[in-house]
Amino acid sequence: MKKFLVFTILFVFAFTMTMPEAFGQTRRTRKKNPGLATNLAIIAGSTAAGALIGRGRNGAMIGAGAGLLYASSRKGTKRRYYNSKYRRAAKIAGGSLLGAGTGAWVGGKTGMVVGALAGAGATYLYTKNGNRYYRASNGRQYYIRDGRRYYVR
Repeated sequence: MKKFLVFTILFVFAFTMTMPEAFGQTRRTRKKNPGLATNLAIIAGSTAAGALIGRGRNGAMIGAGAGLLYASSRKGTKRRYYNSKYRRAAKIAGGSLLGAGTGAWVGGKTGMVVGALAGAGATYLYTKNGNRYYRASNGRQYYIRDGRRYYVR
């Protein structure tokens, strides 16, 4: 009986040593850049797919530009942790990459320069009139147009 009791206690002790810590008092830190790894994976995957499908460097530029445009427009990057200025700059960079790749595919080096300028300019004009979203003290999102505050939800 003593051996059984000792083995039971040892087994319970060994079992509790293998369990992860589950304290209720532990603080969980918030991620510094939520969704950043997902965006990087999207851009890297689209660059690789563009290089494989397209003609090497030109296809890679097209894929990277499209991936950057998509990643900077996702719902996950529109959270309040991301500044809208940086999202806009990322969109413009993606547009210029997409234009440079398309221009290089069509017209060589000169086409690449013209395409990059055209893509950056078009994306700049497209994103110029967008709303910048802010968060009020009560947690609701809003944007400002003509001096008035418009709530999103």
